[in-house]
Amino acid sequence: MPNLQLALDFVPPYRLRYHAAGQPVRRGFWLDGRPVVIQLEQEHDDGPVTARAYSTSPLDGIADRVSEAAHRMISARDDLNEFRAAIAGDREMAALVAGLPGLKPLRVPDLWTALIWGLIDQQLSNASGREIRQRLAERFGPSVDVDGERVAILPDARTILDVTHQELCEAGLSERKAEYAKEIAEEVMAGEVDLERIAAMPLKDALQHIVDLRGVGMWTAEVAAIFGLGARDVLPADDLGIRKAIGQLYHLPQLPERAEVERIGERWAGWRSYAAVYLWYAYPRSAVPAGAR
Repeated sequence: MPNLQLALDFVPPYRLRYHAAGQPVRRGFWLDGRPVVIQLEQEHDDGPVTARAYSTSPLDGIADRVSEAAHRMISARDDLNEFRAAIAGDREMAALVAGLPGLKPLRVPDLWTALIWGLIDQQLSNASGREIRQRLAERFGPSVDVDGERVAILPDARTILDVTHQELCEAGLSERKAEYAKEIAEEVMAGEVDLERIAAMPLKDALQHIVDLRGVGMWTAEVAAIFGLGARDVLPADDLGIRKAIGQLYHLPQLPERAEVERIGERWAGWRSYAAVYLWYAYPRSAVPAGAR
C-alpha cells in the first residue's frame, strides 16, 4: 500500500495526546481525488510529530499537498502564544487555557469530509455521530491499508450520489439527512458547488456559500469552517455544548442564549475558534463536534 512519511514542523507548544492519549491519531479524507489516511505520532509533549500518509494510489506525485494537509491537520502554523495574549484580559478563559498547554484543533483538511461529518453530527451526541460515520464509511467508502489494518473513509460525492436514499438511511442517516447529503453531492458533481473555491474564499463568503447548501445550517457551516477550513475566529454561539461550557466557566445562573455567548466571545476576537475548542475539550459532558477531541 503506497505510503509517505513526513516530519512535521510546528510552532510550539503542541501536544498530540489531547486527541488520543498513548495512541496514534488518524484522519481519513480525500485529497486530489484519492482517499488518504494520515497517521500522526508524537513520543512526548512538544516533541517531534511524525506523519505517515497512506492511500490506495501512489502519493509521491502529490507529496507537497500531502505535507500541507498534514500541517493543516495539526494547526502547525498557529501560535498559541498569540492566542494566550488575545484572551489574557479574560481571567476565566486565561485560566482554562493555561491548564491545557499545547492543545490545538485537530483538523480535517478536506471540506467535503468536514461537511459530511457536520451534517451527520447535527443534533446527535458525538458517540452517535461517530458510529454513523463509521458505518457509512465501512459500507460505501474505500478502505486504506494502514500497517495491516483496514481503515474505511467516508465516501466521496460520486458514491453518495450513486447509492440509494434507502441505503443511506440503512447506514444510519435520517430521511432528511440522506436527502441533504445526496443533494449536496449532486451539486458538487455538477460543478454548481466548487469546494476548493469555497475553501479559498474569505471566511464570511465561505460561510455564506456553505449555509446556502440545502440542509446545512449555521452550526454545520461553523463547525466545517473550524475543522475543515481551519478558520481561527468562528464561535458557534448556538451550540449547546458551548453554551453549557460558558455557563459553567463563568458560573452563570442560567444557560446563556446566543446573544450572551456572542457578547462574551468578543473577549476572544481573532481566536474564537480556539476558545470554542478549549471549551469543548474542558467540558466533555457537553456535546463535542467531530474533530474537537
